[in-house]
Amino acid sequence: MESRNQSRPYPPPVWGNYPSSPTGATPLFLHVLAPMIKEGGPLSFSRFMELALYHEDFGYYTDPSRTRVGKTGDFATSVSIGPAYGRLLSLRIRQVWEAHGNPQVFSVLELGPEDGSLALDILKAAHQQDAAFHQALHYTACEPGARKREALANRFAAAGEPNLRVVAAPEEAKAERGIILGNEVLDALPVHLVRWSGGSWQEMSVGLEDEKLTWTMSPCSDGPLSDHLTKLPVDLPEGYTTEVCLNLFPLIKELAATFEDALILLVDYGFERSEYYHPDRCEGTLQTYTRHQVGKDPLEAPGECDLSTHLDFTSIGEAAQAADLTSLGSARQESFLVHLASGLLQNLSSPETDREFLGQFQTLTHPAFFGSRFHFLEFAKGPISSGLTFPGRS
Repeated sequence: MESRNQSRPYPPPVWGNYPSSPTGATPLFLHVLAPMIKEGGPLSFSRFMELALYHEDFGYYTDPSRTRVGKTGDFATSVSIGPAYGRLLSLRIRQVWEAHGNPQVFSVLELGPEDGSLALDILKAAHQQDAAFHQALHYTACEPGARKREALANRFAAAGEPNLRVVAAPEEAKAERGIILGNEVLDALPVHLVRWSGGSWQEMSVGLEDEKLTWTMSPCSDGPLSDHLTKLPVDLPEGYTTEVCLNLFPLIKELAATFEDALILLVDYGFERSEYYHPDRCEGTLQTYTRHQVGKDPLEAPGECDLSTHLDFTSIGEAAQAADLTSLGSARQESFLVHLASGLLQNLSSPETDREFLGQFQTLTHPAFFGSRFHFLEFAKGPISSGLTFPGRS
């Protein structure tokens, strides 16, 4: 079972990095993509990716009946390993709650809750730790998809957690203080695709030819995309193809406005800009995932497979700085969780009773599994959260 973060080797640059889709006759293609392209012309890849993942009727992420995560799904996450991950994150939430003076109301906002398992794991762990801590947590899951919101609301209602709810947008969860969790959310933000050709950047768009999706290219026009491209190196091989995520800045700004004093905890995979846009990474990081198999053609079967990219951590830092957030630190998952769990590990009742937890902990922290794949990044707003100590080391 693989997670969605395999670092592909550096192949030589190839003009046709992504082939035209030989199939693609999915409901999204037939009812949305083909009609849109016929009427309005090629779509930017960012728009295509948005529709492929989040179209309300035919998007990959919007169908609550689709199994995306776990052994029978398309990829694994730290949450799907078992409840140990939620138990560990509850320790960090409790640290932040205690830093605020153990208030009677403390808000948690989770982005991209998928099936709600992380929320339930965290709340169960909080209940086992301390009744006052559990009662203080007002947990909100943010899910923009209406069908998934309904499914989450039904599951949460059956869980018997009175302070657990689901909303469509962060602005519906504004509060005085709290913590915001984004576990493998940013890697699914729509991105623009660009290619270095003839000494300049060209934007790759999605067109239609003979009833098949195909690639078109045009010079990058002036604007946010062109501005961002000035930050990238120019000593690149012909055909170098990569991604640019322009959605980070508005999202981080929106999150920063949600709580008056807050910790923002983001977990994902990626690189600093110098490594992300290394000349040898000539095909970028965009990948598809189906049944734990990695694919290279994002136009194949739109709406039926996951699309994911690594993150430019430098851009996240710039977005946080623009939103007046303080960076507390970043670390690989192994370092963050080991530091966070040091007290818990010393006080386990017995190896026999905690065997399941220890097995999950090893998977989460071992460098050969999830430990070196994911990074924890923390940003803070307000005097209390900004004074927190980061659990891991960079």
